[in-house]
Amino acid sequence: MRLATRENVTMEHSRFNQPTLIVRPGEVFQVDTELCSGQWLQSLTDRYDPEHPRAFGPNPTVVVFIDGAMPDDMLAVKILGIDVESVGYTGFKEPANPLARLILNREWGLTTRTLAIEQGEILWSDRVRIPVRPMIGTLGTAPARESLLNSRGGPYGGNMDVQEVAVGSTVYLPVAVPGALLHVGDVHAIQGDGEICNAGGTECRSRVTLQVEVCGKPDRTATVRIENDDHIMAVACERSLEESFYKAAREILFWMVDEFGFTESDAYLLMGQVLEARCTQFVNPTRSYICKMPKRYLAI
Repeated sequence: MRLATRENVTMEHSRFNQPTLIVRPGEVFQVDTELCSGQWLQSLTDRYDPEHPRAFGPNPTVVVFIDGAMPDDMLAVKILGIDVESVGYTGFKEPANPLARLILNREWGLTTRTLAIEQGEILWSDRVRIPVRPMIGTLGTAPARESLLNSRGGPYGGNMDVQEVAVGSTVYLPVAVPGALLHVGDVHAIQGDGEICNAGGTECRSRVTLQVEVCGKPDRTATVRIENDDHIMAVACERSLEESFYKAAREILFWMVDEFGFTESDAYLLMGQVLEARCTQFVNPTRSYICKMPKRYLAI
């Protein structure tokens, strides 16, 4: 199995980035991801310092070229495995994370914690162990014209920070440039909704196993789509929570109508009964909202 190493990373989604690996559709491959804030974290004794010479970001990504992918195609990115390394960290800093001040109503400086990860658990303290639930925080394709920092999310994917971008999911991303230029990075061993501490959940390095197919792009799609055994899902990343929610909900409705045979009114009414939705991160320049429709209601 071929491996895209973390030796060459980029801090923006761009058509100008050089890929680390070229893969064929259907090929299973692996990517070694870098920590969201750079190479500084090597052991449990390390503490985050933005002035550390090996600290950089945001969210370094490894770039993979998908042979045969062309503009107006769609990538179906199957996540087969996420193996996290044995050390991670979490933390926040004022004023970079004003959410901490708004929630806690006090001024905070740099506050971090370095954590051991072993046997499927994050060792939070002597009393608390948290089961690992790994996710890929940043997964996207190169936009057609813009070069966008990896701190952002959008219809191309990017820094979505959505927990469902995990093993067992297929993430559907639009192709805007030849080869798609799939960007992969920013794995978390776990993350709570809202990502309120900015270093979202437990940030870590990892090795992810992926398989990418090239497929047709639906006529009415404007956001990232995700599918697993239980749900169809849509993720929107806009400047406001409201617009992110509206856009993701609209995507679910179009998906139900165009691929599952609902009328728009029936789809909308059913969504009113069983739609699942939440904000997964509140701290990036764009807010991520996911809408989910259980598949058991789609067989009509």
